[in-house]
Amino acid sequence: MADETEQQLREKIAAQKGLIANLPSLRSIVDETGLTSPETKARAQLIKELSDNEDRLELLIESKRVADVVRLQDELHPPLDSEDCPICLETVKHVNSKTTIRFYCCGGFTCTKCSDERMAKYTAEGFDEMYRGKCPLCREKMPIEGDYKEIGSMLLKHANKGKAWAQMHVGNKYFNGRNGYDLDRERGLKLIEESADQRDPDGLLHLALALAYSGETLERDESKYVHYLKEAADLGHPDAQLQLALTYERQDNEKMLLHYITLAASRGDSTACCLLGGYFTNADCGLPKSLILAKHYSEKSLEVDSFEPDDKPVSAYNFSLASLHLGLERYEGVLNIPGHSPIPTILFWARKAQEGESLPIIGGATKLISIIEAKEKSRCTNCRKEAEGSSFKRCVRCLGAWYCGKECQVQHWKAGHKVDCIKRK
Repeated sequence: MADETEQQLREKIAAQKGLIANLPSLRSIVDETGLTSPETKARAQLIKELSDNEDRLELLIESKRVADVVRLQDELHPPLDSEDCPICLETVKHVNSKTTIRFYCCGGFTCTKCSDERMAKYTAEGFDEMYRGKCPLCREKMPIEGDYKEIGSMLLKHANKGKAWAQMHVGNKYFNGRNGYDLDRERGLKLIEESADQRDPDGLLHLALALAYSGETLERDESKYVHYLKEAADLGHPDAQLQLALTYERQDNEKMLLHYITLAASRGDSTACCLLGGYFTNADCGLPKSLILAKHYSEKSLEVDSFEPDDKPVSAYNFSLASLHLGLERYEGVLNIPGHSPIPTILFWARKAQEGESLPIIGGATKLISIIEAKEKSRCTNCRKEAEGSSFKRCVRCLGAWYCGKECQVQHWKAGHKVDCIKRK
């Protein structure tokens, strides 16, 4: 079915390119009739339809590559810890802290999808109508968030019964001296090791991290670090897959780097998506250069909640660059056609990139904004009248369009800026 869809897309793209090749260039149409003429809009719409199909084709091919990587991983390391969510009955392929939400009262879990739905409902309505503050599995009252004494008591009960997930949690808290637990690295490490001995993915991951970073309790042992990290990664833990990929990067092992970074990205890991976006931007790690996939993975990274704040500015910058170059390439350098202009989006994400701490990213984003703004604010975005020493007022919603007066702003909004305008957050 996928091969048939791919062939259909290739045929459609070839036909669209043939049609466009026999038409006057977009640039010549704009020069002759203007940015808002029916002729310009019709030509730009053809380009958009072609671009949409090119996007679909590249995403389809990439989905097949990712599926092949996942399939190979399952063949080499068949999932051993799959369980059904007791709420939706969907199978959770790998049970770990990234795929499930654990209830400390009874020790049961639900999948993250069910938990997200419950939290979305609670956020929207301000009342937990579904569970009414009780565990959906055992119906016991759940502890209040931040009540470390009650939570700790529940965790210890399960840890003392030899539950690997609880041993990992308690061990990690002792090891780091968090959430009301005294700092006791020896006791914490012992519990983490007991969890890892049961091949708990989170226990294996935290044991690897302890071996890598503890310093005081253990000497760093790279071979053991990689061993436990790979165990956790092959049990489907996306954090371990990401860390293992970065380890292979340091070892210049591109094949294994790409394998595990793809696995982590397929599970929605923000950092992995950010890195893949960069690889497709620069044709690194044996991947072809693809602005479409660079934009796709950067966007995925931006959509995912992440505990790594540095991911977002990098992804924002990569997304803005990919959007710029795709726009220039597809629209023959004409970026001001209402309803087809990427300029508001480019500037929005470039400004987001400035919020990070990486000086190269901040510098690149600042330069990008400066170049675009210097060019765009010199003319009215609608009528193209030159500023002639006086500054134009810009769209206050997106800060990505400049106007000589209210009449031009209204005309431009109706002509298509309402499609391009992106609200600042």
